[in-house]
Amino acid sequence: MQIDDEAIILKKKKYGESSLLITFFSYHHGINIGLVKGVLKKDFGIYEVGNNVYIKCNSRLEIQLLNCKFELIKNYSIIFFDNDIKLNTLLSICSLIDLCFPHKLPQLNLYRKTILLMEDLKLKDWLNKYILWELFLLSEMGYGLDLKKCTVSGSTKDLFYVSPRSGKAVSKLVGNKYHQKLFKLPNFFINTSKKVDKKIIKNGFEITGFFLNKYLKKNHNKDLPFYRKKILI
Repeated sequence: MQIDDEAIILKKKKYGESSLLITFFSYHHGINIGLVKGVLKKDFGIYEVGNNVYIKCNSRLEIQLLNCKFELIKNYSIIFFDNDIKLNTLLSICSLIDLCFPHKLPQLNLYRKTILLMEDLKLKDWLNKYILWELFLLSEMGYGLDLKKCTVSGSTKDLFYVSPRSGKAVSKLVGNKYHQKLFKLPNFFINTSKKVDKKIIKNGFEITGFFLNKYLKKNHNKDLPFYRKKILI
């Protein structure tokens, strides 16, 4: 097996005295694990979680561990090193991809959107972009929210709530009597150009977190990643 591609580093683990086991998410080959031998101290920064890298890997057999060489494209871990919430968000991105998707399955759209998001973390409205990325992540896992029409009436107007049970939209008229059991539907979930305040962002963050946790519990018997829980809004 050969891989000649760009990737995002999702996880690293020391292996022996001077080698690293790297879990990476590559554009054409999805998630894989590779061994990097003889890593010098001066090069440790290349292998930080969240970095965008160019990789060359090979193994004689499909089942064998890949031997890899990495070249740095962009060091996102350094860019956000002095900003705790953005660094935790970067690490949350990597943890969620690692937890939610099988290895060796290409996810081209997810890769492209993730690179764009990592750039968007530099912007003023980065947090709502991150929440929309989590919404997209749920969709890519086959667990997307259905926000096009009211699940009860079929109406496409005045959508105001999200059912935590079904992940479907509910109109204001239908949902008012059950409002304590429903999430409020953030306006930017439907119209991404809408301006949002902190309260709406927090609401959106709670919704995607709820459904991600529900998916992880059901399919992997795991909780939300540590760094996702550390993102404090």
